Amino acid sequence: MTLLGKAKIIAGLMAIVALPFAGAALSYRSRSIELQFVEHEHTFSAAEKEAIEQVAAGAARDVRVHLPSLPETWKLVVTTGSNVIAETGENGTWVAPNEIVWTMDPSRDIAATIRTQLRATLFHELHHLVRAQRVSTPSLLDAVVTEGLATAFERDFGNTAPPWADIPVEIEAWTAEVLALPANAPRNDWLILHPDGRRWVGMLVGTFIVDRATKLTGRSAAALAHATTDDIVRASRLRDTPK
Repeated sequence: MTLLGKAKIIAGLMAIVALPFAGAALSYRSRSIELQFVEHEHTFSAAEKEAIEQVAAGAARDVRVHLPSLPETWKLVVTTGSNVIAETGENGTWVAPNEIVWTMDPSRDIAATIRTQLRATLFHELHHLVRAQRVSTPSLLDAVVTEGLATAFERDFGNTAPPWADIPVEIEAWTAEVLALPANAPRNDWLILHPDGRRWVGMLVGTFIVDRATKLTGRSAAALAHATTDDIVRASRLRDTPK
């Protein structure tokens, strides 16, 4: 993952979506998805737009099977830029209430990125969208569990293998470390790049917590979508009394 790029996405989310996109913006509704193409570094071809529409529609259909509270209509903003994950060449961001911004690196093969990455990203971000209907994430631990749920959902129901779900042998120590943090601990340090060089600590810990809760309760990341942070941590039995 491009650490700076992902950090910018999380740290500057509201700033990104509050400002108008530079360049042309072409919008239209496709079934239940409002598609917007922002063309400031790349002009999307008809074939690229059609491919994005088809992948998005298929992902939404498949996600809805597992998350039936997915809104009937939502918006997908597609743009290009360098602020992407190195391993995937793209980056997705959920924007309240029902919008997802998907950014692709225009220097890479756009068609290949659409074909190999969009579905997985939508599984992750649409889980965020569904969870946010009922659960807020004011604290670091809230964000950790929310990212863990979306990662487990993407992995288990979207059949993906993201590197931020590759649980390390040190995970129990990392989990104890995260559970001991104050609610206002810096999110970028723990979710993206820690000052000591560790990557994705919070996302990995969140996935570990969710996996433990799933194992002990039999409830999947889809079934836990609206569960509170405290309930999920308690179900994981990794801490008796969540803060």
